[in-house]
Amino acid sequence: MEKKVLLLRAVHTLFAIYFISCIFYIYYAVIVARFNLVLIIAIVSLIIEGVLVFILNGGDCPLIHIQKKLDDPIPFFNLFLPDHLAKKATPFFTNVTFLGLILLVIRFLLK
Repeated sequence: MEKKVLLLRAVHTLFAIYFISCIFYIYYAVIVARFNLVLIIAIVSLIIEGVLVFILNGGDCPLIHIQKKLDDPIPFFNLFLPDHLAKKATPFFTNVTFLGLILLVIRFLLK
């Protein structure tokens, strides 16, 4: 496999880990009722990701364009999940994010 493809997959994985960590932090903040700079960074990061993915790129990761240029035929989530689950990964993470944000609002309204 070409080094550029491996590098792109590694970068993509790091982005995924970062954004999943942001989602986890939102739930952590809900549980411990913590509102701090890290939470703000997590929320802003997820908003920026959402704008890039859904509004500016029609639901696709912006890195897909680089992936296509490198002739990498395997979509990111298919590297880790079977096809039927990989197709559901983006909607799953979107729903989990929205649920976390709703819980966060409720938590701080009840505080």
